Amino acid sequence: GTAPSPVIAVATSAAMSATMSLSQAPARCLGQRRLSSVRRAPKALRARPALVTRRGDRTHDLTTPRAAVEISVAYAVAQQDLFFAATVAGECLYQQSNLPSDFKGRPEFPKIVLPCALLVGSFVAIQTDNSVLSPGGLVLGCAASILSGKMFLERFDAIKDDGMDWPGPRIFPGTGILFSLFVFLANAEALPRIFDGR
Repeated sequence: GTAPSPVIAVATSAAMSATMSLSQAPARCLGQRRLSSVRRAPKALRARPALVTRRGDRTHDLTTPRAAVEISVAYAVAQQDLFFAATVAGECLYQQSNLPSDFKGRPEFPKIVLPCALLVGSFVAIQTDNSVLSPGGLVLGCAASILSGKMFLERFDAIKDDGMDWPGPRIFPGTGILFSLFVFLANAEALPRIFDGR
């Protein structure tokens, strides 16, 4: 029935405080670990873009080969040269079968061999997409169009103009002159795109 002494009461309260602090120690450690991981996370997130940036720089520094001629321009000019060669040969074959052998201005196969060969060579050279052959193919196309235009002009002058017969046989060499001009301009206009790097 006697009251506990002050010494026993102080010891009891000290023991209870120590027990509570020990029970709360794991929770504090776990909370500190979570806080430290949350603090480290932004650093990791900040480090990732730096890696991506460095990889992007390496990829950007790599030199990619550039086509000698722009793809769309190359295909258009090359196909135009080949089509013109087929047109010159087809017109010569058609006129050979329809015009008499002594007709002035009648096309002859020996005269179209060189222009047609140059046009086909131009087509092949442009398709290689080589820094030397592709411009050379354009030069061949210009030369072939000049030769074919000269041939059509000579035929046009050789044919006598008959006002009663329109358009008459002059329509074929006249159209050939226009085609030669168009092909020459197509090849000549493609050359600056190579040397200017466009």
